[in-house]
Amino acid sequence: MDILNHFDHYGKKQDKEHFMNLIKVALSDGIIDQSESQILHRMGKKMGFTDPEIDSLIDSTSKTEFIPPYKLSKRFEQVYDIIKIVLADGVIDSNEMRIANAFAIKLGFTEIEMPGLLSTLIKGIREGKDEDDLFELYKKERKH
Repeated sequence: MDILNHFDHYGKKQDKEHFMNLIKVALSDGIIDQSESQILHRMGKKMGFTDPEIDSLIDSTSKTEFIPPYKLSKRFEQVYDIIKIVLADGVIDSNEMRIANAFAIKLGFTEIEMPGLLSTLIKGIREGKDEDDLFELYKKERKH
């Protein structure tokens, strides 16, 4: 195997693990409704998965329990990744944002902090700021 194939495989594996986490977040209330399914399919396609692969991942992941990460940094990382996926096509779809908001709440963020969190992420990602810088900014804003 040449080195480029190794990195392609590694990237696909990371995408698969991340996508399975998104599925677990969507399933945290016990079901994936139609709008969540549509968003998962759109996000999965942006990650390079086919519809059959997405359906297979949803089916296999639905048999596992979702436990949100304990550490704030890990929960933030997952919301950051979700917003990056939402912004990948340059368009903020209101349905995608509604689902991103719901995912963040399922990860343990509160309704009260959602507008600030999502605004910080959207603005920061568009400005090219990295996850660590945005996490530090979020922690500062959270204290006020």
